[in-house]
Amino acid sequence: MLRRLSDRIRFDLDDRYLDKASKIEAYRIKDIVIKLTKHQLVITKGDEIKKLQVDDMRKQPTVVFKEILRLMG
Repeated sequence: MLRRLSDRIRFDLDDRYLDKASKIEAYRIKDIVIKLTKHQLVITKGDEIKKLQVDDMRKQPTVVFKEILRLMG
């Protein structure tokens, strides 16, 4: 779904070396950072922070997608 927003998506891993990394800690699209915790999806752009429940992402992914689009525009 993130590829619809940009073809240049970067991600932060939990280790510096790809061989040792076991998970993605954050996704980056331009100046937006998306972090997923156990209970929340945190979308950050500069000083603006939007927190959504993980259930929202599962039940209504378009709401999350629209929120990212709003921050990009």
